[in-house]
Amino acid sequence: MKKIELMHHLFGIKTGFCKDCEHFYRKQYSNVYRKCEVYGDSSGEGTDWKATYIACGLYPDVPYNGRKVTELAKRGKTKELESPLEGQIKMEVPE
Repeated sequence: MKKIELMHHLFGIKTGFCKDCEHFYRKQYSNVYRKCEVYGDSSGEGTDWKATYIACGLYPDVPYNGRKVTELAKRGKTKELESPLEGQIKMEVPE
């Protein structure tokens, strides 16, 4: 799931663009980097944000005091259990 799709899934969609949202900001180092304070800021390209994204349900100034979406996504990353293949040996870990 793309970054903005995750935001839409969590908060809904509103008419507007992220660039006009209170949660959108720019950081300047040697270049300008665009970020969403709700999504999170890792100081890397993984959290770079496009100003032209269609806004999520927090647009334009809905307060948000929860955890950053990147933190929530990390907690939710669990691999789904796959069905064993026919004839596959099942091994259990002793406690």
